[in-house]
Amino acid sequence: MTAIVFASDYGTTCEQCGDLLIAPDWSEYEDEQHVLNLWSCPKCGYHFETEAFVPSIAESVIRAFFPSLLVA
Repeated sequence: MTAIVFASDYGTTCEQCGDLLIAPDWSEYEDEQHVLNLWSCPKCGYHFETEAFVPSIAESVIRAFFPSLLVA
């Protein structure tokens, strides 16, 4: 089940017990603006996914700092 839950600069909260989770166990980049995060709570053992959408302005900033490593 994918859900949109409270997220802060420090992570998110567990959907089951409300404990603060600092970082996801796994992140999967669907495309340049869509990220799926897999979380697991060490307190209650609950597993869940969240979605994050990166604004397009962040995309240009990322490209400025991390240009393509491909050389033509």
